[in-house]
Amino acid sequence: MDGIDRVRGFEDIEEHVIIQSRLISLNSRFATTKLNGSKHSSLLFDFNSISPKSVDTLYHTIAIQSAEIPASYYNVNGDNNVINMTDATNGVTVSFTLTEGNYDADTFETEFKAKFDDTAIASSANLPFDTVTGKFSLGSSNPNVIFNINLASTTCRLPLGIDLDAEGTLVFPAGQNPTALPNPANFLGITKIKMLSDSLAGGNFDSNRLNTTTLVDTISATANPFGLTIYNSLGRESFVKAKRIDEIDIQLLDQNNNLIDFNGTNWTMTLLINTHRRQRFSKKDGTILNDKYIARIKALEKTESLKKELEDVRFDIF
Repeated sequence: MDGIDRVRGFEDIEEHVIIQSRLISLNSRFATTKLNGSKHSSLLFDFNSISPKSVDTLYHTIAIQSAEIPASYYNVNGDNNVINMTDATNGVTVSFTLTEGNYDADTFETEFKAKFDDTAIASSANLPFDTVTGKFSLGSSNPNVIFNINLASTTCRLPLGIDLDAEGTLVFPAGQNPTALPNPANFLGITKIKMLSDSLAGGNFDSNRLNTTTLVDTISATANPFGLTIYNSLGRESFVKAKRIDEIDIQLLDQNNNLIDFNGTNWTMTLLINTHRRQRFSKKDGTILNDKYIARIKALEKTESLKKELEDVRFDIF
């Protein structure tokens, strides 16, 4: 069969958009680079050309197919365990750090008093918890002493019942009775896991910045302490700005945009990447045609003088 006969077999060419799906299985244990060490929440996976750049590639979409994330993080951790206080009566300021761990109201009160008693403030502190209001109260064992909590240097806000955006100083006057803190104590810890990625960023929004971010998806943290959050796809996909995907960077943040500390425990996740690209077919027999083949077909239909110009051109087919 000569070239012209082959052309007659592919006279009608049609272009379609097809979707090529790939599953990407991630395990934090095998990350190429662990950017925040054993916290396992900022990782780099250096894959080899997951999706090379191509003129036929229109765009990619990404979705979390499934995830298994251990609740090995603490509700009092390195991001929220520092308290800075002043004995305003005697002019002594101290800063103390609570031991990281999972606390309730009773264990938190015990830890607070133990760490406070190790400071240079002479009088001890009382931190009773009201089971009706859910609030702590703070006062000195010495009714003549005034306590201040210095908010600029205090990260332990939610467990105490202090708003994250509060500023200035909280004053606890002298007297026989402790003064209640503003809000109920919050020991919920991490309630949402946000997955971010520079390489997989699309057009998702986050109220943290009120703008587009590198947010890919979110997972509700439903497991009890030391349990396992199991997530299965909700069928949603996000647009990916990049056309070429090689390495994948992953950041896992909590609802307050803090990198999560998994305390050395590994998590797993499966991503679904859908590549939407153009593909040309023969209308007659459904044969997939690549660009070089189509160029050769068109060349065969030209005059002999034009064909001669293409003699030095090499194609994958023929």
